[in-house]
Amino acid sequence: MKKLLLVLLISNFSFSQTGVEVRLVNQNVGSPQCNYIFNDYLCTSTNDVGLNTILSNYNFSYFRSYEGHPYQPYQGKIFGSYGNYPQQLLIDLNAYSSVVASARYTYGGFSDALYVQFVNSSGGATQSGVSGNIVVTNDSYLNQIFQTYNVFYYNLVGSSTYAVVCDCDAINLKTALDNYSAVIASSQFIQGAVLSNHQYNKPDTVISPNPFLDNFEITTERTISNYSIIDFTGKTIVSTSSKSELDNQSLQLSSGMYILNLDFDNGQKGNYKLVKK
Repeated sequence: MKKLLLVLLISNFSFSQTGVEVRLVNQNVGSPQCNYIFNDYLCTSTNDVGLNTILSNYNFSYFRSYEGHPYQPYQGKIFGSYGNYPQQLLIDLNAYSSVVASARYTYGGFSDALYVQFVNSSGGATQSGVSGNIVVTNDSYLNQIFQTYNVFYYNLVGSSTYAVVCDCDAINLKTALDNYSAVIASSQFIQGAVLSNHQYNKPDTVISPNPFLDNFEITTERTISNYSIIDFTGKTIVSTSSKSELDNQSLQLSSGMYILNLDFDNGQKGNYKLVKK
């Protein structure tokens, strides 16, 4: 049975960071490599070795590719993960400028985009042009805000609501816009979506029992060449080509949740949630 995955990014409108967002220079360089694991479509690496090294240094192990950005040229270039990551991760990512266009903390939506609703229900400030790539409107104070926060995209999406994108941290832009209450009714972060056209058939590999107490069986029509077990920090704690050795190592596992990675002789790979009682 084929499925289409569409999972909305959960929004959190507080001003505390909820994770890190990475935007690529080229969607084909550093693009996430994803699989259906943990009953979700998650990414565990990218196709760029240098980027993988940076991410692994900070246990940036499971992340999502986000769609739905209002600025079309950014589509297919954004991924991120929830979690409290150190500032140094952003510094290292932004220093890798040949692959990473930007890396920022997020606050419940895209790091550089907002929906802005105007007080006047008949519409908002009308765009009159562009100056040095910055949007110019018929509202002088709004123009000051746009200039300060490098707003380069401004598009009507409702009767009085605009999508606004800046070359800035959207939380700062949001604060400035919300303070202009005579004209701006409200602003909110734009939720992304995990959208995959990846279609997959019903899995032909079954792990049972799962959760398991001592050992588990793997039922599949494919030949397995290697077994790996990875913990939630992203550390590989078991890697073997022997099922009997896998059983021995599984006995020693602490209770908890793991990923079982299977390499098949035909070159395919599989990732499966594994729970030890």
